[in-house]
Amino acid sequence: MLDLNAKFDKNAVHFAASWRELPRWTRILVKLHSLLLVVVGLSHGVNQNVVLHQGYETSAFAVPASSHQRVPWQTEVDAFGRKMARAFQVRETTANEFAGWILEASRRQDLEPELLASLVLTESSFRKYARSSAGAVGPAQVRPEYWRSFCGVKDLSDPAENIYCGAQILAYKADRCGGEKCALGAYNIGFNSQRHHAARRYVAKVDHYRDQLRNYPL
Repeated sequence: MLDLNAKFDKNAVHFAASWRELPRWTRILVKLHSLLLVVVGLSHGVNQNVVLHQGYETSAFAVPASSHQRVPWQTEVDAFGRKMARAFQVRETTANEFAGWILEASRRQDLEPELLASLVLTESSFRKYARSSAGAVGPAQVRPEYWRSFCGVKDLSDPAENIYCGAQILAYKADRCGGEKCALGAYNIGFNSQRHHAARRYVAKVDHYRDQLRNYPL
């Protein structure tokens, strides 16, 4: 053991002497290289990888899944389509087609999708090319002469654009009169009409469909 220690000490002294004989810039490069190896080794640790983000320290392993993780879009569309098909007794292919348009429009206008779906059912029974005697067109029964420029859409005969325009109109009316029932009534008869009984029937019908959709299990 003593011989081994003596040999180690001798080698250490020889190394120190050789190190001092190296040019200064060579010693600096060697130190930098050694430091780089240490940093790389730490950043590629097997058991733990620590990430700094916005001043917080979080571990990259054993992290539970977020409770607010967004459901994939197509999964959300399919689920809402199935729910509409069963709650409203419409064809699943039709419900699935409308589900994407309704979810997209309601999200962009910050509306409850069940509300928008119930409005579309009340207005057109999910008929893409419905037309009224008053000139309202499409699933949301929008009158082009009044609302095309407001909505900024090119083709109200396109079901997706029609539903989005309907969502814009409903959101606008809700902002103006400060309430959902008032907005639905105004969607049906306008702000200045005196046909209040018709508006109440319309609101009750939309509410009935929405309750069906809300309460129907997936």
